[in-house]
Amino acid sequence: MKLLLKILALISLSSLVPVQAHHSFSLHFDMSRQIEIRGTVVDFKLRSPHASMVVDGISYIDGEPQEATAQRWEIESSAAAGLRRMGISQDSFQSGDEITIMANPNREPGYRFVNSSTFIKGEKRFSRADSAPYENVSSGELAQLAGIDRLAGRWSSPGGFGSGMILPLNEKGREAWDSYDAKLSPANTCEPMNFPDMFNAPYLFDLRLEDEAAVLYNQAWEVTRRVPLNGKLVRPRLDGLFGVVRASVEGETLVLESGGYIPSRWGLGSATQKLGGGADMPGSARKTLTERFSVSEDGQTLIYEYTLKDPIYLSQPYIGRHELARIADDTPMYEYKCELEAASMFSRNSNDESLIIGD
Repeated sequence: MKLLLKILALISLSSLVPVQAHHSFSLHFDMSRQIEIRGTVVDFKLRSPHASMVVDGISYIDGEPQEATAQRWEIESSAAAGLRRMGISQDSFQSGDEITIMANPNREPGYRFVNSSTFIKGEKRFSRADSAPYENVSSGELAQLAGIDRLAGRWSSPGGFGSGMILPLNEKGREAWDSYDAKLSPANTCEPMNFPDMFNAPYLFDLRLEDEAAVLYNQAWEVTRRVPLNGKLVRPRLDGLFGVVRASVEGETLVLESGGYIPSRWGLGSATQKLGGGADMPGSARKTLTERFSVSEDGQTLIYEYTLKDPIYLSQPYIGRHELARIADDTPMYEYKCELEAASMFSRNSNDESLIIGD
């Protein structure tokens, strides 16, 4: 039994990190440790950016109980899209169900708020390791496409994570990054992650060409940017969070140029992704971004290249690159639909209120 638990722990640990994009696990949860919680479901909410579960149960380490009686545990899990890929629906876990959870404990001693994406209910095991892989697109289908039409399709980002700052910060930028406060992060409020770091989030991305316009849709935060290909400036979002943008075509490359952003506490980078490197990096009204979309020779890889500028925080432009894999166009694109309580788990600690039970 102990050997089985250790194997499950290793599988669970290896499957946790890639899809959780909302916050750094190591800050809140001890990724080097695994506990097993056996108990009864009190509440389950399938939502984004984090699903949640409340369980009355006892924790076990190597098969040994750590409490004499059942305690209330709160579990943070993946966003709805990730869990749905694992076969989980809102009806999968009902109040009163017996359940076993493989979880990473909180770093705060005695705080029974843990993280998991591995659930065992009866004979059914739900985990990321059991998710079906995305279906690929055949080279024969792609051979029929030419020019910029080769960009159209559904793409999957593997995620781009970082643990250290890679942007060329000036003195003011370093001061802003060093003074990061997770409680003040826009991640708590459902403000969408900004570009280009949005593409480092491990979600799906659609690029379509219709009516002389490029339509770019990021599954995370359900962000749509519809940009005419005639160079006309448009504002993808009325509040200016994503600036004003225009598009052009250079051979087989789609180019987006944007400016006019409103300041944001994570306008240049998110603590959870590559460009934040562990802390949110603010962006100013002087931020500009050039994005270039092209595809590999075989059409299976979307190449996202960008030049990011912000003289308020950066000493020089940052040039980056990220690759996304083509997947079948009919791959389910599950809704994201950020909910405030789910978002606020980003910086949750033992001083915060308990999770709400029920609707």
